[in-house]
Amino acid sequence: LEVGPQPGFCNVNETFTVIQEGKESKNVENNFFLTLVPIEQHDSEMFVCQFPKANRDHGVAQTHDEMKRQLSKSGSQGWNFIDLLSDFGLLLFLSNFLDFATDMPKICKSVVNRDVPLDEGYKIIIASMAGMDGSY
Repeated sequence: LEVGPQPGFCNVNETFTVIQEGKESKNVENNFFLTLVPIEQHDSEMFVCQFPKANRDHGVAQTHDEMKRQLSKSGSQGWNFIDLLSDFGLLLFLSNFLDFATDMPKICKSVVNRDVPLDEGYKIIIASMAGMDGSY
């Protein structure tokens, strides 16, 4: 395939043959190569999805106040600190402030394997980033 002069189409190299809709073709529409995949919603018993999304222009922005709002639920309604930390959006937000090579792997290890306790130091750091006064 080669880039063609017509936008949205690829030219077929002369050494190949493309059969499109039962006929030989010298160019192929780019959409021919796309496959629609349905998006399926699901609920996870291990992860939450309550923190604002990073790539949204509308709605609630990712802030330390939003982090406080989420993490302050710890100890109520059956939530604990690591349950609330198990949010992909929140982990991405934390990766902006914590070291990606050393801190984030340790935090993510505790998120994925609940038998691995989160170091108390990380709880203190994250709670202070959220403006929480030791209540975690």
